[in-house]
Amino acid sequence: MEAALAITYLVGVLGAIIVGRSRAGLSQGRLSPATVLGSLPWFMTQIFTLLFWPVTLIAWLVRGRPASPWQAVDARDGSVRVRRVPAGERAARD
Repeated sequence: MEAALAITYLVGVLGAIIVGRSRAGLSQGRLSPATVLGSLPWFMTQIFTLLFWPVTLIAWLVRGRPASPWQAVDARDGSVRVRRVPAGERAARD
């Protein structure tokens, strides 16, 4: 029984990684250190949501599946940064 719960949790973590990155607009490739350091608020939020993915999923469903507040943008140095999009821009994007 414990093994089934552990496997379910780990599958949920993997799913949260894939969904979180795709909702921000990132590919599923490897993250460069420049992307992680330049996108530290997004990265820390992702770590929290990965650890507590069941709570995050329930909160997201209860709130009506809102769009992601994060968006990947190209930086001047060729790396990708993830930034928080203001609500007005988010409404125009959707």
